Amino acid sequence: MRMQDRLAAVGRLAAAIAHEIRNPLTSISGSVSMLSGVPEMNEDHRRLLRHCDARVAAAEQHHYRLSAYSRTKQYHFDQSRSHPAREDTLTLMDHRMTAEKTGITIERRFPVDHAWTIADGDKIKQVFLEFCENAVRAMKGGGVLTVAVESLGEVWQVGFTDTGAGMSPQQIEKIFEPFQSNFEGGTGLGLAIVYQIVQAHGGKVWARSKPGQELRSY
Repeated sequence: MRMQDRLAAVGRLAAAIAHEIRNPLTSISGSVSMLSGVPEMNEDHRRLLRHCDARVAAAEQHHYRLSAYSRTKQYHFDQSRSHPAREDTLTLMDHRMTAEKTGITIERRFPVDHAWTIADGDKIKQVFLEFCENAVRAMKGGGVLTVAVESLGEVWQVGFTDTGAGMSPQQIEKIFEPFQSNFEGGTGLGLAIVYQIVQAHGGKVWARSKPGQELRSY
């Protein structure tokens, strides 16, 4: 209940911040676009404008994540298998890991292929993608991402395990709270959105790790 109260308060704060930065971002973006069309500008000026444009794009991405976290989400629940959402995500990550030569491999442990559930497939895919993205960012020197599915009576447990450096108990305690990113350039909203989605599905989500030990998210 304390966690829910904190998240509700942060959600209101995120909505206020997103509202306040939207108009300045729009103004800056429009001004940069207009300036880029001035013929008298030299190459140094254009390079600065390109840099400004890139930073505005990054700020707009942060704005999008803030808005996504704070607004009420619409869900479309249906009976479906979790396999398509899971496999679509892992196929995407496989291609990306190969193209970027990260040295990361993905190990699949799926004893069954018919894990039926009542869920919003697109939202569940977002959950899987966020876990994969965090695992990849934690393994800068390469490693193994293991994705496992197991049956626990009437429920399914999906686990994501990476071979990164691990996390401290203090980091684990706050991992699903907003603005708690341990990665440079991160917004700290990805796993907070994961928490929202899993809660809306009536599920549970948690992480286990220690410094020097692999991180497991479920």
